[in-house]
Amino acid sequence: MSELVYKAEDLKLDGTTYEEKYLCATKLEVPSLYNNPKILPKFIDIKTNLVDFDHPLILRTINATEQEYIMLMDKAKEAIRGLKNITQTEEKMLLKMFRDCVFGYYVLEPLINDIKVSDIHINAWNKITCKREGKRYVTNLTFLSEDDYDKWYKRIAAINHLSFSEINSLQHCGDLKGSKDFRLRLDFEFRYVISTGASIMHIRKFPKKKPTWQELYDAGMLDSDMYEYIKNRVGAGYSFLISGEGGSGKSTLLNLILDLIPYNKRVLVTQETPELYTNKHPQMIFEETLEIETQNMAKSYTLEEELKLGLLQDINIFITGEIKGAEALHFFITAMNTGAKCMGTIHADSAYTSIERLAHCAKLGSNYSVEALLQMMTGIKFCLIHLSYYKIDEIVELNGWDNEKQKLKSSTVYKRSME
Repeated sequence: MSELVYKAEDLKLDGTTYEEKYLCATKLEVPSLYNNPKILPKFIDIKTNLVDFDHPLILRTINATEQEYIMLMDKAKEAIRGLKNITQTEEKMLLKMFRDCVFGYYVLEPLINDIKVSDIHINAWNKITCKREGKRYVTNLTFLSEDDYDKWYKRIAAINHLSFSEINSLQHCGDLKGSKDFRLRLDFEFRYVISTGASIMHIRKFPKKKPTWQELYDAGMLDSDMYEYIKNRVGAGYSFLISGEGGSGKSTLLNLILDLIPYNKRVLVTQETPELYTNKHPQMIFEETLEIETQNMAKSYTLEEELKLGLLQDINIFITGEIKGAEALHFFITAMNTGAKCMGTIHADSAYTSIERLAHCAKLGSNYSVEALLQMMTGIKFCLIHLSYYKIDEIVELNGWDNEKQKLKSSTVYKRSME
């Protein structure tokens, strides 16, 4: 057999084996009433009689009138009080468990309420994982059974006015009411497109109350010097592209930058779910994508269409929550070359490659080459910020076109030491 010739990468195993470091899931033990062996059998008794017995009725009730909601909760109270040897504390626990089961996030509630959890993934009824402070965990939480999960999945979809079939197996929505402290983005992948046959869901959490800049300093995302730099560049009319992987802090940072935009600028924010918001800026409008399906027609209002319409309006700054496709053409070719400024987030692995990724997305909506699209950036004041694990890794500015290398010139403003 021939000898392999390569330079091994330093995996920083620190005295452990590859298997010990990389092939061992990190577990998170989550306290939950649904794991309480004393209270759980009583909850199952109530749930079996009031939820499972007539699930179609429950589905109708969750979007019914307030009076019907009260009637159902009164029915639950009556059933709970009919249990043997029930204390007042247990009665309150069981009523909350019932309400969360029917109208809320059920066994996921502890993760929904945990301020350090940013993402929740349900891969099966007994496979619930999360991202907490940038690290991935396998949790001890489970639904009672596959059927229990399937019925809850349909209830949470119905609460958000979604229904599933083979033709619309991939859907998403925003939930502003399901959590007191967080805006939620729900991504549904129904079982028709999942090879394991189990529907899956991803929940991304966004605090309803924005963190302060000081809280971002304390979390290590940036420091006061970076804040002064960002403020200077926003005031000077720079466009911003914030990159990183999912859950790296892109939307959190952009959300605070929104509040730094001068109040004499008219701003259009387009996004798929209500993740970006402001309670301060008087000239900022927010639009979301929308899909309408009836027996006679299907209509989608996309990011691309909203941006095109915005170009006809009196808009100084265009902001897109997450750039993934052809909307990038209108975002940075049409808008910025008419004098408007732009801000947005994008998935990329470094600050400079984010602008290349933007060009590739724009190419999906045009016949321009990637090189031509990049050349169109020449002369535009642009700040690229890259994050990972809730920390700024790089800040790069664009400054012209290099004819010899056929690429944009850039200068590094900041690069975090990875030691």
